[in-house]
Amino acid sequence: MKDSGAPPAPAALILSGGGARAAYQVGSLRAVAHLVGRRRPSPFPIVCGTSAGAINAVVLAAHADDFRRGVARLLRLWRKLRIPDIYMSDMPSLSRLGFRWLASVVTGRGVKTEALSMLDNAPLRKLLDREVDYDLIAKRAQDGSLMAITINATSYRSGQSVTFVQGDGRARAWERVRRHAELTTINTDHLMASVAIPFIFPAARIGEDYFMDGSVRQIAPLAPALHLGAGRLFVLAVGHFFGGPPKANLANGLPSYPSFAMTASHALSSIFLDNLAADLERLVAVNRLIDKMATAEARAAGADVGHVDAMLMAPTIDLGARALDYAALLPTGVRAMLRGLGAMQQSGSTMMSYLLFDRAYCRLLIRQGFADAMARRHEIEAFLAGERIAGVTLPRYNWD
Repeated sequence: MKDSGAPPAPAALILSGGGARAAYQVGSLRAVAHLVGRRRPSPFPIVCGTSAGAINAVVLAAHADDFRRGVARLLRLWRKLRIPDIYMSDMPSLSRLGFRWLASVVTGRGVKTEALSMLDNAPLRKLLDREVDYDLIAKRAQDGSLMAITINATSYRSGQSVTFVQGDGRARAWERVRRHAELTTINTDHLMASVAIPFIFPAARIGEDYFMDGSVRQIAPLAPALHLGAGRLFVLAVGHFFGGPPKANLANGLPSYPSFAMTASHALSSIFLDNLAADLERLVAVNRLIDKMATAEARAAGADVGHVDAMLMAPTIDLGARALDYAALLPTGVRAMLRGLGAMQQSGSTMMSYLLFDRAYCRLLIRQGFADAMARRHEIEAFLAGERIAGVTLPRYNWD
């Protein structure tokens, strides 16, 4: 426990990207809501979302006065989700995009922006406009239950990571190497920008610039929360920090040549995970240095001397492998496209898991997120109580 009776430093919730895998975050949040109790404000006055995690972030920010209600809204959203709610999956739409993309390569002529992506996620914009009450974010900032929400996107024009911030007025814009913050009023445009995975979803326009997925150039995913004054970080990731099974079976010789889907899976995992893992490692190293430098007098006075507690939640199972069990639920056109890319094989299933916005698969992830969080309920309760975290614990995986 902390040495003094002072209240714990503000906690921030970090919600990473990962497409359909963001349903896992909702399951973990459901467990946290169970521990927090009814009619209680959010234990995370600072919420930072990137890519699909940004969608979860805005709903929680809008209901920061009642954490359980915010999580309940997310549960209703993800439990009824269908692939057509996110992107156009009918055969005519997929064929039109494919032909336009091929024509632009063959002829060299410019085409509409949407043709530069594999899928058209226009339905997602309609879903967000319908499901998210952005006006509530300002109300939550006014009533004190929300300090700030951040949404991350990457500028095509500058190549910089841009953090869009809305809060209670205390936040100030910042600028660092290849990243900066802008104070704004969050709306659907910011979410569409944050989820615009290159080559998969089209770029999104905000003002005079186009943006892609916020994870692409996010070299310091924890930084926005720290800039906003967070002293504790609750990180909800949706991937595997250890990669695949540690021992590959090569009894039959070398594995087959990597498919497009396998290459894309590694690229997407790198985008969504590598910078987060590196930032967590830096945080642990800095914490150790700070703890060694802190004087006995400072500890006796209850000062944290810059120490930032962090807790990481991540899946304990291979979400890509489980996605294969639900491949038959994909629309015919999408299934044919992914099969051609190699995403129906174990080696490329990670790519499919990012696009499998089907209620059955999402409900599986929600259940898994809840189970993983409840298995660590005592750690979560200690974190919520403001107790000191010894270090970031990486989950053990069950590859069966």
